[in-house]
Formats: sequence, structure tokens, C-alpha cells
Amino acid sequence: MSYAVLEKQLKELPEEYLEDVSRYVQFLQYKIAVLGQTTEKKKGIIFGLAEGKYKIPDDINAYDDEIAEMFDEALAETDDNL
Repeated sequence: MSYAVLEKQLKELPEEYLEDVSRYVQFLQYKIAVLGQTTEKKKGIIFGLAEGKYKIPDDINAYDDEIAEMFDEALAETDDNL
């Protein structure tokens, strides 16, 4: 698609949709800049994308009982409100 065709399509859009178009362009720029993705690259899993950004606890299941209890309480409250 040429820029001329795209420009014509943009001019025909109602102004209220231009913010959506702008956000999508920013998303595409992010994909290219941060993730290094272009349409020419193979799509798939990006291994190591979050490497070093999160601390994984030694016992990943340490809080399972606490989380289950919170869900049980939330479900009980929901049932009470029905």
C-alpha cells in the first residue's frame, strides 16, 4: 500500500477515529523498536523477552493456599450477593 492511498483513507475517516489510528501506529512502532518484529521476520515465541525483569521465588507454590483462600472468600461474597 502506498502512502498516498493510506493518506486518502485517513482523510476519509471521521475525526473521532484518528486517535485509534494513532494508537495503532504507536503500537506498530513499539513492536518494531522494542520487540524487533517486522512482517519479514518469523513470528513465534520470543524467548528471554523478560529475562532479569522478574524475580522467581525459590518455592513458586509457597502461597498457593493463601491464594486459594482469597478466591474462596471472593466466591463466598459473590454467592452472598446473588
